[in-house]
Amino acid sequence: MAQQLEYYSGNRKQRVTVQGLFSSRQSSRSRTGEVQPMAFRVRPQSEGRQVLRLLAAQPSSVLSRFAVVSETTTMIQPVQPGDTTVIPTDTIAVLGAKTAELTWARREYGLTVVQEGSNGKVLLAVPGDADSPPLVGAEAARRLVERGSVEGAHPNFLRLVQRPGPGTTAETDQWGLDNDGTPGVAGADVAAEAAWTISTGDPAVKVAVLDEGVDTTHRYLQAAVSAERDFVDGNPTAQPDGDDAHGTACAGIICSRGSTVRGLAPGVGLVAARIAKSDGGDGWIFDDFNTADAIDWCWREGAADVLSNSWGGGPPVDVMTAAFRRARTRGRGGKGAVVVIAAGNQQGPVSYPGTLPETLTVGASNQWDQRKTTSSKDGESWWGSNVGEGLDVMAPGVSIVTTDISGRRGYSPRQTTPSFNGTSSATPFAAAAAALVLSVRPDLTEAEVREVIVSTTDHIGTGKPGWSKFVGHGRLNAFAAMRAARRR
Repeated sequence: MAQQLEYYSGNRKQRVTVQGLFSSRQSSRSRTGEVQPMAFRVRPQSEGRQVLRLLAAQPSSVLSRFAVVSETTTMIQPVQPGDTTVIPTDTIAVLGAKTAELTWARREYGLTVVQEGSNGKVLLAVPGDADSPPLVGAEAARRLVERGSVEGAHPNFLRLVQRPGPGTTAETDQWGLDNDGTPGVAGADVAAEAAWTISTGDPAVKVAVLDEGVDTTHRYLQAAVSAERDFVDGNPTAQPDGDDAHGTACAGIICSRGSTVRGLAPGVGLVAARIAKSDGGDGWIFDDFNTADAIDWCWREGAADVLSNSWGGGPPVDVMTAAFRRARTRGRGGKGAVVVIAAGNQQGPVSYPGTLPETLTVGASNQWDQRKTTSSKDGESWWGSNVGEGLDVMAPGVSIVTTDISGRRGYSPRQTTPSFNGTSSATPFAAAAAALVLSVRPDLTEAEVREVIVSTTDHIGTGKPGWSKFVGHGRLNAFAAMRAARRR
């Protein structure tokens, strides 16, 4: 039976529908070979066990969020195919809690501190013998907020993010950097060749990639790495598991220094933060609390000037929102780190955290300078770029040539892939452009960097110039942004 899980985020009450694991369904493959995203609806009980197996394969940092993982106590959010879904854990994230509030939570609900994060974050666990621990935790979080002595409190979710599959067309050149019109429209690119006449990037400028890990030993990336950390398994490096190639592909778009694949900003530094692990299919799983800690580490210890986030979906939570706010206001010695976020791939509304204000939210365009839709000329009918409030710019996101993890278990058997897809690939283009702007004007604030980028885009689409819910301010032009930055 579905139930409403209620909590506060952004001083507003949020509601998430959850139900028992017996209603889950795993991803499958259609007769045409297209991957069908995970969906969670009322299904036979046996399929709920597939979700249990997914959770059982996760590291101890994930499993420790539950007193017991079972079909009777663990709950999941039902969503439409392709959407991010959440699993409420038996823990809640609390921001700015004083000793008196923690004592109250222990006395009233038996909550205990199981993890202390940075910047005043704590994770509290519901007792294992509680009836319906996720609902008990949500109630405790609501009451903590209503008492008025904490900065925030809410369920700590696991997020299961789905990604579009690789492109059907294997590009042989990097059209996103320099599009000669075969295929597509000449000039439907980020003007990289012109941008490089100004700068290929300052190594003192660093871009953080928060993802499922980055192959920091890759021969095209290794020289760029300035800091790395694993927030999933606690390792000192951000190396991905198995075939987790997504983060390596994102990093290559930013700063690959290879002879066959070049990033938009090959001269900048790379900060790699592993926040997620593969779900065994076409998506990955991560939790809110550790992700918030990773965000804080990137701008603080990692000294990142730009944070690139090719992920999103699910309900808003204060613990991640506050971490992004600290990056924007306290990063770069108070000038602020530029936060760049993917709009999402469901051809629906922009997904959280891309909905946050004062971030740079990126949609995907194709070789024809169209917004990527299920009916755009690229022929990839299984995904479309999200639209609506919060969308800032478009960038190339179809069949992007970039780096792949070493060995044969990535997107291709080589160390490069010709078909990386989604707003996941568009986002690092914008992050790299922000790094190039800072390379020529390191004194700019993060707000000024965003202003330069959105005010120098190329108009695409059929509407009038200016902001549109379909294409934001237009398609990214790195050269124009750098020229404008130098003239400020």
